[in-house]
Amino acid sequence: MRFVKFFLFALVSLFLVFTALSLLFPSHLRVTRVINVSADKTKTLQVIADIQTWDHWNRFVQNPELTNKKFEPAAPGCGYFSSDQMTIRLSDPDTTGVALLWDLKHGKQYPGGIDLFYINRDSLTVQWYFDLNFRWYPWEKLGAFVYDRKLGPVMEESLDSLRSYLEKSR
Repeated sequence: MRFVKFFLFALVSLFLVFTALSLLFPSHLRVTRVINVSADKTKTLQVIADIQTWDHWNRFVQNPELTNKKFEPAAPGCGYFSSDQMTIRLSDPDTTGVALLWDLKHGKQYPGGIDLFYINRDSLTVQWYFDLNFRWYPWEKLGAFVYDRKLGPVMEESLDSLRSYLEKSR
């Protein structure tokens, strides 16, 4: 009986320590990747705002594990991609970029966007980001470390692929 009490006390103490540690982490995380391209801003915006071109450069959409892929443009600059695993809604295109909402089938939503801006005259900067919000649960907040390592490399590959696609289609 003494062992059971000690085990329960240790388990509750460990949970409280992890909860206290997780309160030190923010409940909002932005995963961002940036790339410079030598392309026209109008052309780049056309490629990003056309969901049907995403199969040429976006590694998330090119994932072979996705089944029943459909690209459906709703209007110029708006549209969505759907598969059995996720849905991407593209909206609010303007001269600075597009807004995105990624819905995964297990209920998670990842809002984000792709922004375009000039830092210098010769190259256009493309910034792709995901905004992630977490509840107070310790496993969610401590799991935030995984998101950057999981999403970042795929975002980088996609942006490199976007650069190649834009340079090839000049």
